[in-house]
Amino acid sequence: MKKLSPLLLALALACPVFAGQAPAPAAAKPAAAGGRLELYLEALDAQGWQWFFLVDTVKRRLPGAEFTVFPLVSKNADGTFSAKRGEPELAESVRLAVLHKFYPAKMLNYLSARSLTPAADGWRDAAVFAGINPDELEKRAAAEGQAALAAAYKASSAAGVANTSLFLDGKPYAGAQRLMPLFAAVNAALPAAKRAAPPAGYKPKPPAPPPAFWVVLSSGIEKNDALVGVFDRYFEGIKANTVDYDSAERKARFPELGFVPAYILAATPEAKARLENEIKAGIFKEAGGYLVYEDRQRGGFMASRDEKKNTLEVFVMSQCPFGVMAENSLLEAVKGKLLPEGLKLEIHYIGDAKADGKGGWEFNSLHGPAEAEEDARQLFVAKTFPDKFDAYLGERNKEITSPDWQKAAKAAGLDPDKVAAGKEEGQKLLAQDFAASGALGMTTSPSFVVNGRRFMVGLGELTKVPGFEKIPAPGQPAAGCAK
Repeated sequence: MKKLSPLLLALALACPVFAGQAPAPAAAKPAAAGGRLELYLEALDAQGWQWFFLVDTVKRRLPGAEFTVFPLVSKNADGTFSAKRGEPELAESVRLAVLHKFYPAKMLNYLSARSLTPAADGWRDAAVFAGINPDELEKRAAAEGQAALAAAYKASSAAGVANTSLFLDGKPYAGAQRLMPLFAAVNAALPAAKRAAPPAGYKPKPPAPPPAFWVVLSSGIEKNDALVGVFDRYFEGIKANTVDYDSAERKARFPELGFVPAYILAATPEAKARLENEIKAGIFKEAGGYLVYEDRQRGGFMASRDEKKNTLEVFVMSQCPFGVMAENSLLEAVKGKLLPEGLKLEIHYIGDAKADGKGGWEFNSLHGPAEAEEDARQLFVAKTFPDKFDAYLGERNKEITSPDWQKAAKAAGLDPDKVAAGKEEGQKLLAQDFAASGALGMTTSPSFVVNGRRFMVGLGELTKVPGFEKIPAPGQPAAGCAK
């Protein structure tokens, strides 16, 4: 596996479903004094926790500021509450609502400790650290949690927020997600007597001008403001110019661009020096005087690729549990005739291959050599015995890590000896398949491409596409195996 750079880790946390700031609140009440911070937090949102760490740090430096955290949940049609990340997030939201109502002075200590005890029952240690009996907290959550959550929901609804959001003195904070801009904004909002003075003799150095920055989008694809915020952390004051893929500006400035959304920097000497490691790691593509980051975290449009009508391409690692669950759901959908009529289903594999100099291949697959062997075996079966492939895949996925693949072959009506005899051909097919998947930038299992161009990560995103809504849910949280 490749070692992730700090920038890539930050980019990974900027997933659109977690994204940033909310619309302006309806009739926010002015604060009596400045420096009032309110964080509406999705309890298991990584981006939201980044905001908490920043605000909590600023609050410790500026004791005159006020900091309140509200859990953020959704309300169902039947009046019950839900959270984006399921029951674990909802349970934590209930505890936060109870803390806000009954233990407000202990909330920040609880959250600080909770960030360091992320296990499912880590809330108990966090409660003890904050000076709360966890048994008492649990009883209050059971008896009064829903009422407390309703009060928190009322607050977030009044503010007009639906995603993790930070407010300063009743207005959405529009600054960068960096320590010093937030510190400066809060410090300036405080009454003069409560402000922190700069160090004696300190003269701030003017920031270097940021490189030019473009975000190229297409119909149905929105800009990820949280991702733009990541770039601002690296290039202070950077401003995004939004460009449509079909526009004359895009065609003139980025004629070779093949994927959107794309986040593009001018390849100035300063930008290249700052991102040297990321460029070497292939995170940014350098072309035509620009540094291009293709945001493939959830979905996009392969604009330069030929259309493949009524085709679903599935990209997996054969031993990735999330890929296996997606395959099983698709197999169930095939049996139930829940997919578009006449759909061609193609399964491809994610990994790396290089010639060994002896007429063979060396494979690198996330879950080890056995996974590459299974990838090759499945490709050979799909090509040589296409009418038996679905049956083999369904049987093999029952015990995908077992070395006894012959059991699945026999159950599917295949002769194991004939499958084993195709090992060399399977390896050639796999080398070609890995190369094709790599050329498309596939790194996460499962990923999908609909009709040759529409790209998405995760089965949940596929079920949002018309024609694929009836695919059975796998019964597990959306996730994937990343190369």
